[in-house]
Amino acid sequence: MEISVILGTTRLGRQSEKVALELVKQLQEDADSKISYLDIAHYDFPVFEERVSLHPNPPEKLLEFSRQLKAADGIIFVIPEYNGSLPGTFKNAFDHFYAEYKRKPIGVVCVSDGKFAGVQASVQLQTLILHVFAYPMPVKLLVPSVGQAFDEAGNLTDEMVKKGMIRFIKEYKWFAEAIVNQKKSNPLD
Repeated sequence: MEISVILGTTRLGRQSEKVALELVKQLQEDADSKISYLDIAHYDFPVFEERVSLHPNPPEKLLEFSRQLKAADGIIFVIPEYNGSLPGTFKNAFDHFYAEYKRKPIGVVCVSDGKFAGVQASVQLQTLILHVFAYPMPVKLLVPSVGQAFDEAGNLTDEMVKKGMIRFIKEYKWFAEAIVNQKKSNPLD
């Protein structure tokens, strides 16, 4: 199974990158999965004008990102919560695509430096996922006080976050495999 982990922020000094990289590291321990890491900061998304599939002259970076999304059997978004919402750069990047998400299992990981762990952004993201006809996994990984969850070398030290990540990965693999297997045995398109 191919899983794309997407880091959805371009902010300087972003702490959610640590969570995304730890998630990728743990997912790569499963030899049956191919994991790709997509950081929206590396794609220089233009301000949204039209979906990539309808754009008369889409930039090559958008086409590359689209190909990565299409190849993925499942997607996990890792985003921070800014001011009680999704990062604007993430929403801009998200809106460039539509068909690439259809009927894919999507995991939601949200972080914040506060105690509420990005819960508001996670609910908004699940709503977006439903609107593009994808399947948001009910179990989310919410990381509170992200600035204190890792040591200076970037190692995850918070035991509750470790346990939550292990549970999230286990749930996501079950959820994604169930959907991917159903799509293979009983395709709708």
